[in-house]
Amino acid sequence: MTERWKVVIVGGGFGGLSAAQNLKSDLVDVTLIDRRNYHLFQPLLYQVATGSLSPGEIASPMRGVLSRQKNTRVWLGTVEDINPDLKRVLLADGAIVPYDSLIVAAGSTVLDQACR
Repeated sequence: MTERWKVVIVGGGFGGLSAAQNLKSDLVDVTLIDRRNYHLFQPLLYQVATGSLSPGEIASPMRGVLSRQKNTRVWLGTVEDINPDLKRVLLADGAIVPYDSLIVAAGSTVLDQACR
């Protein structure tokens, strides 16, 4: 039996979560890495700010969202480095995650002018 293809996804936002859901297959092992253990539905943040929704209504644990996918695991961690030559992702805690295919869906951050 051949070894299953290893896919690492960096980021659990819309792109990373969608990629993980679409890789539901017995042919691959998926590891999703994110700094947070939840997916935040950002388009509804304004409704939390106005009191129309509670924070729990727009945040879902990623492990819960992906719980039916037996080929997927979620790691809580911060990516420090990616070595494409060795096909490894290095996490801040020193863990090394090997991959055959890498999907980087880390999203973006908006910096306020005062932060610069």
